[in-house]
Amino acid sequence: MTTSTWDSYRASVNSFLKFRDQFQLGQDWPVPQSHLMAFIAYLVVERKSPATINSRMSALAFVHKVNGWLDPTDSFVIKKMKEGCKRQNPQCDTRLPITPAILRNLLEKLPSVCNSQYEVLLFKAAFLLAFFGFLRVGEFTSLKKSGDMSRILAVEDISISQTARKVLEVRIRFSKTDQRGLSVSLKIESSSSCQLCPVKAVEEFLRARPIRQGPLFIHFSGDPLTSYQFGCMLKKGIKLVGLSPSHFSSHSFRIGAATSAALGGASEEEIKEMGRWKSSTYQSYIRPQLLIDSAQVFI
Repeated sequence: MTTSTWDSYRASVNSFLKFRDQFQLGQDWPVPQSHLMAFIAYLVVERKSPATINSRMSALAFVHKVNGWLDPTDSFVIKKMKEGCKRQNPQCDTRLPITPAILRNLLEKLPSVCNSQYEVLLFKAAFLLAFFGFLRVGEFTSLKKSGDMSRILAVEDISISQTARKVLEVRIRFSKTDQRGLSVSLKIESSSSCQLCPVKAVEEFLRARPIRQGPLFIHFSGDPLTSYQFGCMLKKGIKLVGLSPSHFSSHSFRIGAATSAALGGASEEEIKEMGRWKSSTYQSYIRPQLLIDSAQVFI
């Protein structure tokens, strides 16, 4: 289980405990079904999204399973209440894909939002690798400036070889679908477009990067690039190119990569392999209409 999932589960359980304290329901474990029903109703009144409600239930289900208790969230009544929440308040993921056109414009704006040339090289390499590697932000950035960095992409996980074209090989240590750390290697070929070539961008960054082991993406001070910093820089750049930051997130790189691959003629199996999806979840990442909408500003 990823650190972010642990944090999410901890927050969800704490939310439930505060709810029971507030309404003096007691602290019985396993949780009575009536408490869960009341909690869901409370979350609806608080205008929480179906996704948030489902996350709260998943956390409580986890607590019951690790303790060997019967999972009350799996009951017919609780399932029907969650279904009702979705019908009453359907949520649509409206995050836009980052297109090659948007990516090109983002890179051009980096000198205006970064405070040094080193930072320009850092974010250029991070943006391009996120897109062409179909990366999840937690695979190459840290949640905090200090702590355990063993699960994120390290400088020793990168190698560049020369065949007909230069090839960037990237070892992903852990991921959402690889919690045991079996790791997987990605091979990314150099691009004919110098501006959008991830291999060239990583090479340029490595030449400027301080010589030290640890996370690949670090600031000149040696501090690791955090997920928060990556997201903030993306939103600054998006705003500068004339788009709404609220429609983009770090995951927009992965969405854009999948959509671009589909429009480029890649098969379903090829997209699943490139994005390391093990189920049909990848289908929700292919958003050709949203890609067209997000690119219209540059036409």
